[in-house]
Amino acid sequence: MATINDLPEEILEYILCLISPYSDLRSCRQVCQRWYVCCQSVVEKRKSRFFSALKMGCIEWFTPTFPGTSIISRRYSHSACVFESSMYVFGGCTSTNTTFNDLWRFDLGSNDWSRLLTTGTYPSPKAYASMVTWNNCLVLFGGWTHPSLYPLHQQWVLFSELHVYDIYGNRWTQLYCPGSPPPTAGHSATVHGSVMVVFGGLQKQEGTSTSTNDIFCLDLARQCWFKPIMSEPAPKPRYGHSQIRLDNKHILVLAGCGGSNKLYNDIWLLTIPDNIYDRAAKWHWEQVLVKETEHMPSQMWYNPACKVGASVVVLSTCGGSSRPPAGGNMAQILVPGSVRRQPANVWIPPGQQPEIRPHDHALPERQLVEPNINGQRGFLRSGLQPQEQAESSSDESDDVNNIGAYGSGRGRPRPSIRPNASCDRERRLQVLSRMTERLRELSRQQDPACVPVSKPSTSRSTVVPHMLDITKVISQREARWLPVHQAGSIQMCVGSPPQPSLLYSLVLGRGHLVMFGGIPHDPTGGQNQEHVSNSVTFVSAPCNSYFAA
Repeated sequence: MATINDLPEEILEYILCLISPYSDLRSCRQVCQRWYVCCQSVVEKRKSRFFSALKMGCIEWFTPTFPGTSIISRRYSHSACVFESSMYVFGGCTSTNTTFNDLWRFDLGSNDWSRLLTTGTYPSPKAYASMVTWNNCLVLFGGWTHPSLYPLHQQWVLFSELHVYDIYGNRWTQLYCPGSPPPTAGHSATVHGSVMVVFGGLQKQEGTSTSTNDIFCLDLARQCWFKPIMSEPAPKPRYGHSQIRLDNKHILVLAGCGGSNKLYNDIWLLTIPDNIYDRAAKWHWEQVLVKETEHMPSQMWYNPACKVGASVVVLSTCGGSSRPPAGGNMAQILVPGSVRRQPANVWIPPGQQPEIRPHDHALPERQLVEPNINGQRGFLRSGLQPQEQAESSSDESDDVNNIGAYGSGRGRPRPSIRPNASCDRERRLQVLSRMTERLRELSRQQDPACVPVSKPSTSRSTVVPHMLDITKVISQREARWLPVHQAGSIQMCVGSPPQPSLLYSLVLGRGHLVMFGGIPHDPTGGQNQEHVSNSVTFVSAPCNSYFAA
């Protein structure tokens, strides 16, 4: 009588590839020596076929349903990392003035969310913090939070808090280490041995905030900070970039934002000395030569990058006409509209405020127009769209020559000073627009002589994986963007790609990428940034491509 032990290894490997690569495959390893070897082969083949599927553009998009009753709330700018068979998510914020300090665990095998009711000293509610894994712990540093609505005109808050979460002990511990960096947010961090390397971010020093290109290192074993000696030239100050750990001695930094209208697509390589603890050794920056930039993503800032094999993967729309200009308004890209309505809540380096002149009754005809301040003074421009009316204080557009239809006399109508007036007005405009379209549709249906004219439908921008070949980045300081098989990928893809997003998290699992949260963003102009996501999307190779590698 034949048993499962009589099966050829090829058949056994095919059976094992159909189970979950997490707890189920770990259990199969413990059956016998033969099963252990087969499971190791399955892991390597799973990685190989995923890398091959990404290069060919033949991938599977899968959004699971959550069997449990506990589901994480919608959020963006959160912190996420993978430990063993789980993805941990901390904090983040919503389209309203709400930040979180909750910690969630997503089981990558069962696709189940669970909120961890931890003990110890909780971190403050915040977003834009960095979180890495080290020695069965989560290390959380920095972050930023919205100010409360009242009292008005409060500034946002940056943090320099350092917390460590013991995964097995389920406990938060706040560390007070000497030499801590200034309050920082939007930075990046990677772990090299027992040292966490933090680069860039937005810092607040002496009451002012600015982006930085400083490097700070945290010795996790000795629990102390130190700042290494850096070479020149160095990357420009930035935040919202991606930091990739190549090995214990090399770090890759991609893209980023230096402030309003300062967007970077450059790539830098940081070489760490052999003795990372040597305070006198110099760390070397070198800019990487990037080839075939015509294949690069249309947007790299606030699109996280993830290392897969010998490539770096960025999920974004293709370049071309969807590429926004380098001088665009960053406030419309980085934060949702409800946050942009309050200039103090916009997380970009503050620009110089325009001069506010007092009302002069002796000059009824003024040449300069005052900006509207909380509905108390100044003018509202005519024909202003809801998004344009909510521009941030750091927008560098010149409005002084744009005189509104209300005129410059004292008899102008005074706008409402309610804090949600802009939101109500935008909601009414949307309702009126839907009613108008509905009436037009009904009139076309009732009029038999009205023949609808077919218009070419504008297809929604599709998210595709962009791959940066980094095989020569250490030896020759050279990287190359691989061609995107867009047309083939749409036909060969399994499942539906997610909506283009920003400020989501992207982590590498066992043979797949895991994308969570974010703000929907359509580069063609059809975005609605009020709807924050809490969906989880897996990017993997199709099941029928197991032996394709």
